[in-house]
Amino acid sequence: MARLSQHDEVARQAIEWMVLLRSGEASTHDYEHYLRWRHAEPAHDSACLRIEQTLGQFTPLLEGMPTEPIRQALLAPSSRRKAIQYGLGMAATLTLSTALLNQRYPLTPAFADMKTMTAERRSLTLVDGSELTLDARSAVDINVADSNAVREVALLSGGLLLRATENAQRPVLIKTRVGELLALGGRMNVRYEDGGVHVGVLDSVAKLNRHHGHGLVLQPGQGAWFDDRTLLQVAIRPEAETAWTHGRLEVYDRTLGSVVRTLRNYSPGVIRIDPAVADLRVSGNFPLDNIHSALDSLAQTMPIAVVHTTRYWIQIQPASYRRNA
Repeated sequence: MARLSQHDEVARQAIEWMVLLRSGEASTHDYEHYLRWRHAEPAHDSACLRIEQTLGQFTPLLEGMPTEPIRQALLAPSSRRKAIQYGLGMAATLTLSTALLNQRYPLTPAFADMKTMTAERRSLTLVDGSELTLDARSAVDINVADSNAVREVALLSGGLLLRATENAQRPVLIKTRVGELLALGGRMNVRYEDGGVHVGVLDSVAKLNRHHGHGLVLQPGQGAWFDDRTLLQVAIRPEAETAWTHGRLEVYDRTLGSVVRTLRNYSPGVIRIDPAVADLRVSGNFPLDNIHSALDSLAQTMPIAVVHTTRYWIQIQPASYRRNA
């Protein structure tokens, strides 16, 4: 159920390829893999061309030289080392640094009332007695002052679990970029997922109002996924809706691509997934606080290979690529 903007997703993939190929760690196999991806779709090639107009061609650093001599040269205190380092280029270096910095410390939104870093969860008791838990790489604005007719929590990024105190006079309103969830109280799990918003209502009745299109009344134990164009009622499992607050990711028949997007919120490095395996279906229970263990579990049960090119660069690709490398 991939609903990411095609343009945004392709641009992200192109940037990740640029970072890898200019890192000095890309192998011949990586470059061949990149070429297959680039020429698979016209949109892929267009995204690469746009970046190349600024940063130059997508070619591996010192293409054709063995990896180990390059590594030794980079570590050696010599004029050759300086020349190789200069060859990285200022633009590529800044792009790599920014990508890794943003992966560890989200650069936006900068002025949220409450936010979390990569692999961080935070809980807060609000002034009305409600309990708010933020998932990793999440941000909210909070306005539950007594002077307001409603208690507002605006989800700017990531996901939250709100256990709102019951108050028939002042309902709680969870706002997102594409709609709002209104309830008198109860537990609600809301997160940005696959280009839209996922909502799970656990023990209350809530009204979902979209900015564009019709809304929906959700009973306890019901969920929905929506964006500007689509509203789908989805089945939820209460234990899965709250598992992330305990450091677990429980999924039932989700795509591997969607699972990886969740795991990225807990990884200090870049995790890239080959489109060839992104639509594989996944069910299982995975540790969020141990990404390597989660990826190993996926690799043991699916036809994929998890390749750690560097400490901060992980690729998930078809197992057949690894065998043929």
